[in-house]
Amino acid sequence: MVGVLPKVVGQTDNFFNMQSCFSKMKKTAVFMNIGRGTTVNEDDLATALKDGTIAGAVCDVFKVEPLPKESPLWECDNMLITPHCADQDYGHLHRAMQTFATNLTNFAEGGADKLTNICDKQAGY
Repeated sequence: MVGVLPKVVGQTDNFFNMQSCFSKMKKTAVFMNIGRGTTVNEDDLATALKDGTIAGAVCDVFKVEPLPKESPLWECDNMLITPHCADQDYGHLHRAMQTFATNLTNFAEGGADKLTNICDKQAGY
């Protein structure tokens, strides 16, 4: 998806930042985010990586995807960037198709109130 991802749970935006997280980690620590890009203050993460506050980072999600070429995270040698694919393990496609088939049957037999694995857009997840 290109562009800014929608705001989700506002209380967790920039939750991982220098003050609350990176400055409290061991210098040998590696930060990993495979959750939501909005939870990380990316400028603080870049600073923590560049100044050695933490040893490294691995991120699969970002506030803007794809990660803009201007992002300082691209300049961090101790940063591993993956293409928003962390959820895809060996059985991912099979499980996704099972969920779809179950929901299709449930919807046909009872409507939307019978669906499983539903995102609560009000809650943001």
